[in-house]
Amino acid sequence: MKFVKFYTVLFASTLMITACNKEKLDPNSVFVDSTIEKNPLDNYIYNNYVLNYNIDILYKFVDKESDQNYNLLPASYNSSIRLTKLFKYLGFEPYDDITGSKAFIKRYFPKVINYIGEAAYRNNGTKILGTAEGAKKITLYEVNRLTATTGANADFLTDSYFHTIHHEFQHILNQTTEFPTSFRSISGNTYVDDLWVSNWATPGAAIAAGFISPYASSSDKEDFAELYSFYITLSATQFNAMLNVTGSTAAGRTIINNKIVAVKNYMLSVWNIDMDLLRANIIARKANLVNFDQTTL
Repeated sequence: MKFVKFYTVLFASTLMITACNKEKLDPNSVFVDSTIEKNPLDNYIYNNYVLNYNIDILYKFVDKESDQNYNLLPASYNSSIRLTKLFKYLGFEPYDDITGSKAFIKRYFPKVINYIGEAAYRNNGTKILGTAEGAKKITLYEVNRLTATTGANADFLTDSYFHTIHHEFQHILNQTTEFPTSFRSISGNTYVDDLWVSNWATPGAAIAAGFISPYASSSDKEDFAELYSFYITLSATQFNAMLNVTGSTAAGRTIINNKIVAVKNYMLSVWNIDMDLLRANIIARKANLVNFDQTTL
């Protein structure tokens, strides 16, 4: 009986060896990702962002790069095309022109730009337009609102995307080199943290208190970034109208103008960027939107 068992095992082993000898194994690893065909937008991103700035754009809703605390939708292909072309036109090229090369954006701008189709809403009822994660990634929301109609509206583009883009980029610059601590002393202990949502009955009330927006009153860092972004994305006429909105005061405007001087000095002394020249470049580009091709790749 023992002999039979041994023979059976030996016979089975022989069959296995024979079978293995006849099988031709695939030399390619099963763990290597298959080649993904590139579409025109992928190629545009590679040629204009990756090669020029070492920056990538994620528009296909990569889960690991998105905030799982919210119910989010992916950005559409057509809206992603528009934002990608506009991002370069209104977000990167003004800095390229003012600094004289692509090196500034390539060195300091986050290496990943993540598109989300719809808004993310907080529990307090406010919605998130954009976020920055250190110097690594910027996420933009509500990309699907970008259409042929809205894409031609300079105010819509500023309010929905580019105010946020320049605001978040200012945070990155501050994290690289902090702005002077004296900036906070201008408004002192009047920052209200999370109460900014309900603390101001009107935008004019925030202006009267020395804040360019209600959100600017949440902290000195947000104050600094808000001032910077509003200043460079709005014309002088628009900015002055904002300062003189109903409910504002001369005292509040004086505080804000003192802060603007501090922000300008920081940008010029630390980054060698004249905010008035940068603003003029951005405003000129916005005026030329009617001639800018947002869809051809």
